[in-house]
Amino acid sequence: MLLDRKRIRRWAKWVALGLAIVFGLSFLFMGVGYGGAGFDLSALFRGGGDTDTTQPLSNQEKLDGYLQVLQANPEDTTTMLAIATLYEDLYRAGEGEGTEHLVRAAAFMENAIDVDPTLKDVYLRLANLYMSQEFNNNQAAIAVLNKAASVDPANPEVFLKLGIAQQSLGDKSAAVLAWQKYLELDPDGDMAEVVREQLEVLTATTTTTISTTTTATDATTTTTSAATTTTDTE
Repeated sequence: MLLDRKRIRRWAKWVALGLAIVFGLSFLFMGVGYGGAGFDLSALFRGGGDTDTTQPLSNQEKLDGYLQVLQANPEDTTTMLAIATLYEDLYRAGEGEGTEHLVRAAAFMENAIDVDPTLKDVYLRLANLYMSQEFNNNQAAIAVLNKAASVDPANPEVFLKLGIAQQSLGDKSAAVLAWQKYLELDPDGDMAEVVREQLEVLTATTTTTISTTTTATDATTTTTSAATTTTDTE
């Protein structure tokens, strides 16, 4: 009888040990335990530990995905701007012909501010693109900056860029007005001294032009008067 009890106890120990092993393995397979060591038993069956074989998406693949999202929600301005950024990235990567990707980027920015005119930062981003060497479209930049002046009238950078674009097209009087507004909004700005110098040059040029025009007009009037006097004498 005593022997039977010893056998029972021995078998009970073996059963308990077996259950403990099974219980422990179940925790390992579920990712429980060994948290500090970061041990993942299932990784052994994948044959590579923590190696991630997932390849990053290319810009073109990202673009295709964003276009699908936009097709489902045509007024999603966040997606529009993400697409514009990807087109700029594609251009910088040397893809596409000429500036076609920049043109598409500008188009999506235009769409974004048409849908949501309160996107203040997008106006300057778009204007900078239009004024870049690659684009060189100051007329388009002026149109965007005039909209920005209505939406964000307290932003000095809007008027700084507007003056630059106006001067590039030779519209000195419009450049003067824009830069005077810039100085009014930010008299101690980073570009304030440069703008003041430019204003002095433009103002002096404008004054000289007016004086020359006035002198020529006066000379014409004098000549006409002299001719009239001669005719009366005859």
